[in-house]
Amino acid sequence: MLCSEGYATFKVYNYEHVLGKNELAIFLPGQLLSINAISDDFTISAFSISQSLFNDVLSGIHRFSPHFFFYMRSHFHYPLTDSDCYNFGNYYKMVYTKAQSPSNLYPRESVIHILRILFLDLYNTYKISSLPHIPTMDAHKKEVADKFFYLIMKHYKENREVAFYAKELCITPKYLTTVIKTVSGKSAKDWILEYIILEIKALLRDSTLNIQQIVIKTNFANQSSLGRFFRKHTGMSPLEYRKSMIETNK
Repeated sequence: MLCSEGYATFKVYNYEHVLGKNELAIFLPGQLLSINAISDDFTISAFSISQSLFNDVLSGIHRFSPHFFFYMRSHFHYPLTDSDCYNFGNYYKMVYTKAQSPSNLYPRESVIHILRILFLDLYNTYKISSLPHIPTMDAHKKEVADKFFYLIMKHYKENREVAFYAKELCITPKYLTTVIKTVSGKSAKDWILEYIILEIKALLRDSTLNIQQIVIKTNFANQSSLGRFFRKHTGMSPLEYRKSMIETNK
């Protein structure tokens, strides 16, 4: 999305940023996003793509390092010059035209190729700024990590055990834990827990949902099991967390 007027406060996981005029924001599938404040004149041009289209875009280019997805948690916003804004406006129109034109017999294929340019530019920026600080890894470990993070985004609500993901990857839980710890600095279990905890927090910030609805959305057996899980990993009950968010936003 490209902001042309006003501002809005976006939060991806624990990283918060006020998106303002002439700023581009790009959010990847699986990122937990919340909007905490929006000005009355907030105006954007935006488009979204499905998970399947995103997978097709990435499938035809160099496999992205799993570190790229960590990097994009705090690097989802980009200030643009007037010239950059003009160029992105043209890019946006190209995506829209290729997707909607009745004379285009291959809209999906056209959009995929256009989007690859955007993601390659993002990955290029990431490589330039972060590569010297990232340890190298062998191809097999990198592939295991890539598949693991994709599986988490797909299954974390209903599967919270390392054994499930290890089985899906046809490796042992111990080996999976070792690989993910080496690649990311955190254990496989920690990543699974982070996804579900941040999902619960995001839902608790939505005042239109009651606790029972959140239980259903996060696939817990009942309110008690959700409460015990949340307190164990955050030190507070779901209601205490919700109250603290209300006080913070006053």
